[in-house]
Amino acid sequence: MKPGVDDTGEGRRVGLQAKLVGVLLATALTPLLVSAFLVDQIAEVAQNFASHEAERLRQPLGEAQVVYMRLIETKKRMYRHMAEQLAQSAPVGAALRGEGTQGLVDEARRLMAEEPDLLRVTLHRSGGEVLAEEKRARPGPDGPRRYREFPVSRPAADGAAVDLAFAADVELLDQHRQVGRILDDSQRIDQVRTSLPRSYRLGYIILVGGVVVLVSATGILLARRLTGRIAALVSGTRRVASGDLDARVALSGRDELGELAGAFNRMVEDLKRDRQQILYLQRIGAWQDVARRLAHEIKNPLTPIQLAVQQLVSSYGGDDPRHEKMLADAAEIVGEEIRGLRRLVDAFSALGRLPPAEPRPLAMAQLADDLGKEPQFTGRLELTAPPEPVTVAGDRLLLRRLLTNLIENGIHAGEAAGKSGRVAMRWSADHGRGTARITVDDEGGGVAAADRERIFEPYVTSKESGTGLGLAIAKKIALDHGGNLLVEGDAAPSGGARFVLTVPLA
Repeated sequence: MKPGVDDTGEGRRVGLQAKLVGVLLATALTPLLVSAFLVDQIAEVAQNFASHEAERLRQPLGEAQVVYMRLIETKKRMYRHMAEQLAQSAPVGAALRGEGTQGLVDEARRLMAEEPDLLRVTLHRSGGEVLAEEKRARPGPDGPRRYREFPVSRPAADGAAVDLAFAADVELLDQHRQVGRILDDSQRIDQVRTSLPRSYRLGYIILVGGVVVLVSATGILLARRLTGRIAALVSGTRRVASGDLDARVALSGRDELGELAGAFNRMVEDLKRDRQQILYLQRIGAWQDVARRLAHEIKNPLTPIQLAVQQLVSSYGGDDPRHEKMLADAAEIVGEEIRGLRRLVDAFSALGRLPPAEPRPLAMAQLADDLGKEPQFTGRLELTAPPEPVTVAGDRLLLRRLLTNLIENGIHAGEAAGKSGRVAMRWSADHGRGTARITVDDEGGGVAAADRERIFEPYVTSKESGTGLGLAIAKKIALDHGGNLLVEGDAAPSGGARFVLTVPLA
């Protein structure tokens, strides 16, 4: 046998998991290999470009840093010079000599009008006593928007001092620091270009390789999960193909595979139900053939037997009372048995001559009205209609016969349990499934779990005088309509059994 070929002549199967893992590894390794090959060139080009740009900008940035520093120092010198001139001015001397402080206040206002950065002017003696003060809350219109106070103090005559507070421009200081940081970054770029390319290359490969390992591990886990779910579906399909209609696939999640598993389970349930219905119809068909033959074979000799017995009794002319009584008892027994056989023949005939269903649009209210008019149901049958009218596709005569059988069984079951024998019938529409649901509840003792399927078989009955064909006929009528008839597992609200009939909506 050739390598790679199995004994069936087909190529050796490669699992979906192996394929997925191979594709993921190839996809993840490709950029790693390309990066490892080109990382030196890419890093060199990037470093050279960055270093050239940094070198081109380094000189103007250094000049800008010097300009910022000179501007800041110039402002500081200007503030100190203004404080020295004011400390030596005539208004300050007049205020110290006790000649009044109005001149100092006017001079402070003039300085504030000329210098928008000036916030406060204060004159105080050596002991801290404030002789005069002029201030404003914010800098002038041309002053800085963001600022912090910069105090300047200069001595005056007789130990006094003049204190000035200026608004130092915070944005100007931030810009100076930012230029310094940019210059530091440009120097580090040169260091990286000259001393760290190998370590950067190794770090880059390790980083990308770690990502590859993480992606591959994640891909393997996802592939195993995906293929495991698909394998569960394949296993369920094989079990169904082998005839196991109880096989179900339990897949978690709300993705496409979860929906597929749900559809598969519903399909198997439908298949199991359809197979059970087909087998049931086959059995009923066989029983119908038997019933027709039995009805024909039994019915013919009944009348001659009955006539012969009657003639035998009437022809006795003797005077023996015991013999006469024996003949009368025999005639009564034979007559009763013949009547029982006739009931059995009628049941056989009903099963054997069951007509095919001819569904037409039928209002459930009309069918319920027919049942409510039956004399034997008077005072026993409770009908509950839904708010909306329900129209089914059904044969009026056959569905009435089906429901009549169910109601009669319910009345007998309730009476056998020692109750009134009331039966409740309700119906509603299930538009999602396109069916009508009709329930018939009784007050009997219910149906055991082991008997819920057997009671629909012919000649299975719990009544002494029953033939066991009523429910079989009802089940066949339901199936002929494309519906179903079953006994619900839970008891009815009345405590007895609940029979559920489903038929298609019109």
